Amino acid sequence: MITIDKIMDKTLEAFLRTVMRYNLIKKGDSLLIAVSGGPDSVGLFDLLYQIRVDWHLDLHIIHMNHCLRGESSDKDQFFAEKFAKDLKMPISVKRVEVADYARDRRLSIEEAARECRLQFFKEEASRLGIRKVALGHHKDDQAETVLFRIIRGTGLKGLGAMKPMSDWQGLTQIRPLIEFEKAQILEYVKERKLAYCTDESNQETRFMRNRIRHRLLPDLERYYNPKIKNALANLAETVTLDFAYLDEVIQKNYPKVIRKRKEGLLILKKKKFLQQPEALRFRILQKAVKEIDSESELDYFHWDEFRKALEQDLRSYKIHVANELSLGIERKEIILKKQSEEDVPNFEFTLRLGEKVRVKELGLEFAVEAFEQRVYKVDRKDRTCGIFDLERLAFPVTVRNRREGDVFQPLGLHYTKKLKDFFISRKIPSYEKSNIPLFVSRAEIFWVYGVEISDRFKVTHRTRRFLRISSRPF
Repeated sequence: MITIDKIMDKTLEAFLRTVMRYNLIKKGDSLLIAVSGGPDSVGLFDLLYQIRVDWHLDLHIIHMNHCLRGESSDKDQFFAEKFAKDLKMPISVKRVEVADYARDRRLSIEEAARECRLQFFKEEASRLGIRKVALGHHKDDQAETVLFRIIRGTGLKGLGAMKPMSDWQGLTQIRPLIEFEKAQILEYVKERKLAYCTDESNQETRFMRNRIRHRLLPDLERYYNPKIKNALANLAETVTLDFAYLDEVIQKNYPKVIRKRKEGLLILKKKKFLQQPEALRFRILQKAVKEIDSESELDYFHWDEFRKALEQDLRSYKIHVANELSLGIERKEIILKKQSEEDVPNFEFTLRLGEKVRVKELGLEFAVEAFEQRVYKVDRKDRTCGIFDLERLAFPVTVRNRREGDVFQPLGLHYTKKLKDFFISRKIPSYEKSNIPLFVSRAEIFWVYGVEISDRFKVTHRTRRFLRISSRPF
């Protein structure tokens, strides 16, 4: 091993314990190392640089200029580039106008900066064939994050905060300093006489994170618990373990409550959902929201409103939860869908005898054929095929979806009723109503596809000529 003084030797030993405890690095690994220029990232790089020969590590520095602090941001970039050059280390650098990115996507500066960094890290990792990026997060960051999320309101997942190792879209993020306090890192950097940059914005208490760092945490240490950082870090670790167990149970039970899924739509079995333990229901719905839209979250307020609707056993209910997502109840189903998916756009196609037509909105092709024999007897159970009295129809006919004011005369009835009421009587869920093709002759619906034919166009013993409309997916 490398001979260094006691402080540095102690720090390196603690660093290696963390690395091996969480299996963060393996011998022969290639690593991106995020170097912002601050003491945390510089200290992290130096510790990895110390072990690079023994561990056969291939190191590559990566730096993103957020363009948020004018000349100071440029100085950080210059520092990182010189730092890499002096050590003859490869470096990747990118300038990103984070403020513009945040404005365009209506994100906070912090959220925008994180998204831009991760995307850059992922792109460079893919280009270089590297799977891991080392980040300089430490125990103080962990404590600040836990407090920040408690103040803003969070559940177990939020309390879990940062993990020593995590994954983002296939990029593995490791945090070898996660068990170190900021003071330990500063002491190490000082003893090693390492140069670093100071970010003046870290002192500005107009940002909540900085108020937590410079005011709240010191007060908690001074007046309540001198080891508050350890307490918060331990809380995060314990909650992470608890949440991991809950997540296992959710993964096991989640498929049991799913009735149907397609793009922009997820249907849950209400009865099965209510049979789940109370602690799982909220998280099952959170998982469902993520499945529909990975960028959305189900917050506690909306869950509480939805839970009240369930307790009242409402047969019909809808609430908007996030990003044009709605969560609703329809009889025996819980329905989660994108609002943009609620209705298929209006469509209308002409059908002529002996021809085929494709309805691209539904992915169905319809064929129209005339016969002189009783073909309707071949398969009365096939609802994707309709047989009608040809002489009652006028061509060409049309196929379209529903319109306001539609009426229909179901088989067996001698009067028409509103199509809306017919759908309700047949318990057609709202998410299907605009997907159902309607076949029309002389402005009169003669077939609600897959559901019912009109009594006025049915085949009888007097029928001499028959029309068959068949369908297939394409």
